[in-house]
This record gives sequence, structure tokens and C-alpha cells, in this order.
Amino acid sequence: MINKNKIIKSISKKIFKSNLLVRRPVLTEKKLKAKESEIGGKIFGPIKPNERREFFNDNQRSWFFHQEITDSAGIIKSVTLHYEIHPNGILRVSSVEGVHNEFIKGQELDNFISATEIYYGRVMREIYGIEPTDSKKHQ
Repeated sequence: MINKNKIIKSISKKIFKSNLLVRRPVLTEKKLKAKESEIGGKIFGPIKPNERREFFNDNQRSWFFHQEITDSAGIIKSVTLHYEIHPNGILRVSSVEGVHNEFIKGQELDNFISATEIYYGRVMREIYGIEPTDSKKHQ
């Protein structure tokens, strides 16, 4: 009796140099967001062993930057910045006590725009295998 799976496996290895029947892990929305967040965290430079950093787009109107640093005593210091996109600007909401929520401008706005463009380019290439249309902006 002929084993169809064995034949398909053999053909796929020869044609595609891979096994099409290999089960790939299911990428849930949660896993995709985690991968995107990891890529986003690396935009701001190398991550140290005592540091955790994330940067991601939650939806069309919300971006998040989160950073945790563990000091030598084992104490974790963290900050979360939520960037809300509004028709009249981008509102930065900070988790740090005493930091006022405000619309960003100047260099901070320029940095935010650059970070989102780099994020978009890297995520599209590294996760989805799509080359962004304007490759000069998306490094």
C-alpha cells in the first residue's frame, strides 16, 4: 500500500528543500504582539541583562513603551509611557509619579515618529516577510 504522506514529504523536500508536513507553531495574536514588542524594544539600543524593554503598537491610536531595570539590590524600577494618537497631536501618558501628561513636541515628537517608522519596517520584514514600500524610512 502506498503511503501518500511519505510521497508528499519526499516531493516537498526535493522541490522546496523543506518538509511541508512539518507542523509549524500556531501564531496567536498574543504571540505576534509579543514578537512585535520584542522587536520594538530593540529599536532603542542593546538591552542589558538587568533590563526588559518593550515598544509596540496596540491599535491605531495607542503605542506603548515599557522599561524595567533591576538594580544591584534586586529592586525593579519601571516606567510605562502610553502614547495616544489624537487629531491634534500625540498625548504622552506616563506611569511615573509627578510627570504630567502632555502632548509631545519638538525632538520628542521627532524621536517618536522615527521609532514608529523603524518599528513598522522591522516588524513587517522580520515577522510578516513583507518589504515596506518606503525602505528609506523603515530601517
